[in-house]
Amino acid sequence: MTDTVRETIIAAFTARAAALSTLPVLRAQRSIGESDARFVSVWDGEDRAVAVDYGTQKSQFPLAVECIKKTANHSIEANAIIGEIIALFLNRTFTGKWLKNELAVASPAYPQDGGNYTTITVIFYITYETVLGDPYTQKTH
Repeated sequence: MTDTVRETIIAAFTARAAALSTLPVLRAQRSIGESDARFVSVWDGEDRAVAVDYGTQKSQFPLAVECIKKTANHSIEANAIIGEIIALFLNRTFTGKWLKNELAVASPAYPQDGGNYTTITVIFYITYETVLGDPYTQKTH
């Protein structure tokens, strides 16, 4: 079976995220893996209908790129990784089957209890358009 337009978008993000990671990029999983590895995963939220008209449905969903990394200087290293993620996914040369790719929020979770792993999460809102009632067909104008 062919992937829906949404699944195609998530697959494109996952493939692109490979440039950020030293381990295979997984969907909706957390793992530190090797002690000095940079682990990246992609998380997606539920669709929300944005607009419906003239046989077209516009939908939006949150898509997060999460990175777990051993850091020494947590705020400086986390900010550098956030910058890398934003540059990678808001780069105009990176296109897919969507209308808009907007940055929603970027936040690091610093280590607690003397730990040394920082979790960086950057959330994007993806807006895409399909034929009304057909999630497999991208609407073309």
